[in-house]
Amino acid sequence: MLSITISVQAEPADLRSWLALAERLERGGFYGLLMGDHPGSGTSPWPALGSAAAVTETLKLGTYVVQAGVREPMHVAADAATLDILAPGRVVLGVGAGHTPREWADVGRVRPGPRQRAERLAEFVTVVASLLKGETVTLHGRYLALRDSLLDGLPANSRVRLAVGGGHPLVLRAAARHADIVGLSGLGRTLPDGHHHQVRWSQADLHRQLRLVREEAQQAGRTPVIEALVQVVRVTGDRAAAIAELSAGNHGATAEDLSLTPFVLIGTHEQMAEQLLTQTEELGITSYVVRQPAVPDIERVLTLINARTGQQPD
Repeated sequence: MLSITISVQAEPADLRSWLALAERLERGGFYGLLMGDHPGSGTSPWPALGSAAAVTETLKLGTYVVQAGVREPMHVAADAATLDILAPGRVVLGVGAGHTPREWADVGRVRPGPRQRAERLAEFVTVVASLLKGETVTLHGRYLALRDSLLDGLPANSRVRLAVGGGHPLVLRAAARHADIVGLSGLGRTLPDGHHHQVRWSQADLHRQLRLVREEAQQAGRTPVIEALVQVVRVTGDRAAAIAELSAGNHGATAEDLSLTPFVLIGTHEQMAEQLLTQTEELGITSYVVRQPAVPDIERVLTLINARTGQQPD
């Protein structure tokens, strides 16, 4: 039986509650505490994660995900390596292509199209992976330029775990070749508000992405962890009715799709635990990320999983 890890994506409201959350997650057997990165419209991850390092010993700390479209790889690698000084071996650097138009406008640029964002991310991931291994990087790419770049005076020993998330084929290929964790989001085209997305919860989309990742990873001689970002967590005694209600919301997925997708957890706590165990065996998805409001319910789910498998909290 493969072990299951569950991390929580959250943002701090104040120091006391943030540190209490970090301590709670560690006690509850969660794998990590992760933060998003929306420059100008959200909290910055690095100071908050550094403070969480002071009150935890085993909990992983990381980003989910750094906005690579407006960030520079050297700066991001240096931030992750600095956090590794405070939380040795516990840092997960999650990277994504970015999607919110305002984040480009705030730095005087126009948001590129999906392919251009994916291509830049592919270059970004290659560079960051090399920097975190302690390599000196010179690159004259289409989107990035580095000359003799090196993490000088910072830990660069492959200890920081690299996670790459998204749905574009170029992003998934780069993730399979360079990342420790390949994150599937279940999301498609960005909606006009710049934050929300169409969803891709069909079985056809899921299996196409899994096949692409595994084929690319096999060619590279790698076996990355496959992770799913859970978009919906809903506790109910009538799973079928809740799934039918969700499928009526025009998500482009049938009720059958929703009953099988890893991006939705619906049902009793026992049904959720069973779903995660089944997905681990049948799909090979062993890592999950949920959002902070789901913590009380997922604590109970983790207890059930541990009781079923004998799995010990990481």
